[in-house]
Amino acid sequence: MAYVFLTGATGYIGGDILHHLHAAHPEYHISALVRGNDKAALVAKAYPNIKVVVGDLDDSSLIEEEARQADVVIHAATYKHVPSVEAISRGLANRSKPAHWIQVSGASVLSIPDITNNRYGEAPQKCYDDVKDASELRDIIHRNSTARAVDEYLLNIPGTKTAIVFPPIIYGKGSGPVNQRSIQIPNLARNALETRQTIQVGKGESIWSNIHIADLAQVFVKLVEKAVTGTEEDLWNHNGLYLVGNSKAITFGQISQLVANAAHKAGLTDSSSVKSVNASEADAVMGKGSIFWGTNAHQSSSRASTLLGWTQKEHSIEEDIPLTVQDEASRLGLHAGSL
Repeated sequence: MAYVFLTGATGYIGGDILHHLHAAHPEYHISALVRGNDKAALVAKAYPNIKVVVGDLDDSSLIEEEARQADVVIHAATYKHVPSVEAISRGLANRSKPAHWIQVSGASVLSIPDITNNRYGEAPQKCYDDVKDASELRDIIHRNSTARAVDEYLLNIPGTKTAIVFPPIIYGKGSGPVNQRSIQIPNLARNALETRQTIQVGKGESIWSNIHIADLAQVFVKLVEKAVTGTEEDLWNHNGLYLVGNSKAITFGQISQLVANAAHKAGLTDSSSVKSVNASEADAVMGKGSIFWGTNAHQSSSRASTLLGWTQKEHSIEEDIPLTVQDEASRLGLHAGSL
């Protein structure tokens, strides 16, 4: 029986991974780290046959012990918390046989050139392919090792098979037991509904690729399956960098216009126009809004499609945006007309 240790089970990404992994492989022994008894009760109710471990990312000894027992660790709670990463590393180093570690990261690694050059709302200079441009991606991580400390750590860890997944814009309603909401598009929609005006950063020409949350979860499921069967190929470590977005992406200006159209059609904004804001104004709306709405993370997911047999199957972001507007209206207690 395969033993899997998962962090982030109550989060948007981790909750969806848990849902799809449990559905695909009920025979796996899954241990899930959950912060607080209330959330632990929700996870236990949804999945009565998994082991719920109550603790947080600072419970290093607990994380170390759970990692030591695991054949596969999925660290979906964070890509910035170094102590938890170090605890996982110690646990895996004390196993009697090698293990696999699948780490969530973020596509903002591709935004670093824009941030460095103060370019917001500008068109992308490149679409990164995770096979063709793997060396350049590693170089970006190495050159920015302070900001990308966890990515750098996993690239250099000995004795463990590692994979790092870099999700771009994630959309769609999650299937986890607690948080089922994304951030980038819902917060853009929420601001439009609260202010009755939709915004874009600068010219709105910047592009992040996108992925439905269920399609993202399937990347993790397929990686776990490869780990359990002992498949090596070029899946891990130096080559284990997975950009999982759709290269046929749309600009943030187009995203904002779709939000504006849906909100105005429902009678929730004063017009379908989109207002341009600068980086500091975007940051005032949402923390790091200039990065999440105004930089570029245009990517092509060759590695997962070629080596994992993975394809995106869920509905498009264009189809999802009106649903997101409707959901945010409900969260705000607003009465929306027909979308």
